[in-house]
Amino acid sequence: MYSYETLVLLRPDLPEAQLRETVDRAKRLIEGMEGVHAETQDWGVRDLAYPVQKNSRGYYVLMRYKSKPEAVWELERTLKIADEVMRFVTVRESEMKPRKTKASDRPSRPSLPVEEDAELAIPEDF
Repeated sequence: MYSYETLVLLRPDLPEAQLRETVDRAKRLIEGMEGVHAETQDWGVRDLAYPVQKNSRGYYVLMRYKSKPEAVWELERTLKIADEVMRFVTVRESEMKPRKTKASDRPSRPSLPVEEDAELAIPEDF
C-alpha cells in the first residue's frame, strides 16, 4: 500500500450536509477497498485564482490515506462523475524523506584560471 493525498475542490454553494456526504462517500470507498483513511482537513471556502465552472470561490478538502492504486483509480472515477466536485488532484507521497544537505556536502564547481591582463580574442570579421 502507498500513501496518497487527494485535494478536492467542491462547489461553494453546497449545503453542509451534502459536503459531509461527499467526503464520507470518499472515505467509505477508500476503506471499502482495503485502504486506511488517515485524516481529512477541511480548508473551507477560498478564493480561486481563476474562475472554475463560473465560480470564483471553492470549498477545499484534503484527504490523506494509504491504499492500493486500484482504490485511487476508483476514487478518481467517482469524483469525475460527481456534480458537486469541480476539480481534484491526487498525489502519491514519497516513501523517502528528502535529505538535508550541508553546503560542505555539495560538489563545488570547478574554477577556471583567469589571467587578469588577458585580452579577449575577438575575430576580425565579427
